[in-house]
This record gives sequence, C-alpha cells and structure tokens, in this order.
Amino acid sequence: MTWNVAYHSGMSSQSDFRACVMTGAAAGVVAGLLTTQHLFGAIPRFIREGGKLFIDSGAFTAFRKGEPMDWATVFRKYNYVIESTEGSPNVTIVAPDVVGDQDATVALWQMHRDLIRSWIDSGVRVLMPLQRGALLAHELLQEAISLLGTDRFCAGIPSNEAALPPDQCALLVHHDFHILGRVVLTPEVEEKVRALRAANPAATLTADANWLRSRTKKIQRVQKDLAQDLFFSRRSRAVAAVLAEEAYAAP
Repeated sequence: MTWNVAYHSGMSSQSDFRACVMTGAAAGVVAGLLTTQHLFGAIPRFIREGGKLFIDSGAFTAFRKGEPMDWATVFRKYNYVIESTEGSPNVTIVAPDVVGDQDATVALWQMHRDLIRSWIDSGVRVLMPLQRGALLAHELLQEAISLLGTDRFCAGIPSNEAALPPDQCALLVHHDFHILGRVVLTPEVEEKVRALRAANPAATLTADANWLRSRTKKIQRVQKDLAQDLFFSRRSRAVAAVLAEEAYAAP
C-alpha cells in the first residue's frame, strides 16, 4: 500500500466523528472545532479502541480565508487531547506554521520550542510542516532537528498552496513523513512519494485529505432512507455506511 495510514479529514462534527468511531476509520479533525464531548469522551474512546487521529491546527483554512490564527486555543485543545489519551502515538498533531512562509514558520517554532518538545516527549506524533523558503526542505528539516534537539517527529510535506516540489522531496532523509492534503495519487503526488520512498524505503508515510466534501450528496441520499435510531443519528449511520464502501484503502 502507498500509505501506512490515510486519514479521512473533515470529520470534526460530532456526528461525523462518531462514524469514524463506529467504523474504525482513521479520522482527521480541526483543533478549533473540537468540543468538550470530543476532548473528554469520543476521542479518548476512539484512541482506546485503536483508532488513529490526525488533528490539524486549522492554519491552512485560516490562510485561505485571510484570518489570524488563535494559537492559544489550538494549543489548549492539543494539550487536552494529549492528557485524555495519555500521549498516545496514535494521535498526530500539527505544529504551528504559516502556509507558504518559511521564515514565519521557523519563528513560530522558535517561540514555542519548549511546548513542541513537550508534545514530542509526551509520546504523540508531532508533524513539523516543511514550508518553502530560502532553505531547501532538507536544510529546514535539519533546522527543526537542531532546534528541538531530537528527530522524533514527522516531516510534513505541503501539497496544496506552496507545495513542496518532488526534487526537494528527493533530498529528504528521515524516518517519518506525511503528505498534507492529498491521498489520491495524482502524477505530482506519485512523483513525491517515489522520491521519498527511494531515499527512505523503511520510513512511515501517511497522508490526509478531506473525504466528506466529494461525498456530501451520496451521504444525504443514504441518510434520507434511514429510519430513526435510539442511539445513533441518521447522519452518523449514513457517513458510516459510505465509509464502509469508500474509505481510503487500509494498509
């Protein structure tokens, strides 16, 4: 399989996340949208049952909307999840970054270095996005290792705005990578994956992409035909039914 784990992003609502709990599908959520019920109920249960969770900071959405990031809230949600899941390695969190701005990203890493290191030491998987800039990707990776005093983190490969090109991927040597925002292998993504695998044949390679967006109409059709249930909403059961048919391929 191409991916060790492919995360179904877009599952931040309680009903959609419940569908991942029901099916065991690897889930992707946004930190700022997590509720108390998520943080202290659904997420700990999901992780206890072997689920895999990717928590995005929301920086990419903020970038597209031209909105500022509320990092204090994001960090607070991260810390709640780390505490409630006892630092599970099945939880991936994205370190602070600014899309397409390497200097601003490194400045955030420097500002929050001790906090990021504490996340790594807790046991969760921390993703450091390698944004483009004056440093080539492999140089930025070494900068992150030097700053944090460890290489025990995941190197994030941007694939949307300011995407990291395949020739820079070919120079990366690391043990853990994540392709941000792409699961389906377009020619460009496939070239990046080949480059990473060639230099790092034993590395972990994961990816995330919004799974719900292209399936909204199908889910609505399924939901309309479902009867009421005492325990699970029609929305959760509809999403779970479509996941059963169309989930990203498991390893």
